[in-house]
Amino acid sequence: MEDCISNSCDIADPRIYTMIFHVLTAIEISIHIFGIYCILWKTPIQMSSVTWLMLNCHILNVLLDFSISFLSIPFIFHPTFSGVSLGILDFPELEVYLVLTLIGLVVVSIWGIYENRYYVLFAKGNNSMWCWIRKPIMVINYLAAIMFFIPPYFVIPNQTEAYLKTAKGLPCRLEPSYDGRKVFLLSDGQGLPLYCICFVFVLTISQCIPLFIVIIIKLILQGRKKESAISSRTVKIRKKFVIALVIQTVSPFFLISLPVEYLAIATFINYYNRSLNCFSMVLFSLHGICSTLTMILIHQPYRDVTIDTIYKLFAMKRKTNNSRKISVIPPAIQL
Repeated sequence: MEDCISNSCDIADPRIYTMIFHVLTAIEISIHIFGIYCILWKTPIQMSSVTWLMLNCHILNVLLDFSISFLSIPFIFHPTFSGVSLGILDFPELEVYLVLTLIGLVVVSIWGIYENRYYVLFAKGNNSMWCWIRKPIMVINYLAAIMFFIPPYFVIPNQTEAYLKTAKGLPCRLEPSYDGRKVFLLSDGQGLPLYCICFVFVLTISQCIPLFIVIIIKLILQGRKKESAISSRTVKIRKKFVIALVIQTVSPFFLISLPVEYLAIATFINYYNRSLNCFSMVLFSLHGICSTLTMILIHQPYRDVTIDTIYKLFAMKRKTNNSRKISVIPPAIQL
């Protein structure tokens, strides 16, 4: 029987798998720094009310990226709740909680952006009820994101007993440790971790979708009102900005929908595939890059800065190459 972690010369090879994440980390650094630069120094006045919320969401995405691709590099043995860390940290109990908590915080930060749009455009000065409950709801959402995955840690199984049970259910030979790094088993088959994850996503997504629908409907109705004090151009700008925010926040979820669907199906049918598990983790780690690139390309001010920066870099490179050319001047002919 083959080891669950072995040199296979594909994505499931721990050396190749780790190298992929190291390359992604190097790419992420420059992209995320440029994203922070755009938010802080290139955000127009019209977007000032949402600047800090966008920065908060961006930083949480950055932390999530680095926690997966640099700190943890999780090598999971799905469909079991077990795995080993190949990153710079070897504290899987903390790493699992950190990654899942950051995922919850990212989703809540997205809700915060939608809520801000609704509050600034429609509720402020018009909906006293929402103005009163918005902050308590925000506190509840952030507390839920921080605490939703604490319950599974109260029922972490005995690692020796859970290891024996898990090893029997895998089609490969599961060792207690690899290169001195122990295999961590979060659960021995109980569904509590899944229930906790489903809870926080249902809590936040069920708030994000209605807010988005209400904002779009109100913007459409506002644009149709002939007696409205707001010009049609302003309504179009607001609608365009809201749609851009939706594309920015939703597009990364389409990227990770494939691994999520695979992991869900694999859990249901109890299917194990080492390469697909590794590929799923790589796709998860691309979430932050996708989010940042979408933000840069979808918002016109950031897109203009990006195009201008790329143009200047190419112009500088061309100028440098031209300066290196040696002009050969024929010597003067003496008579």
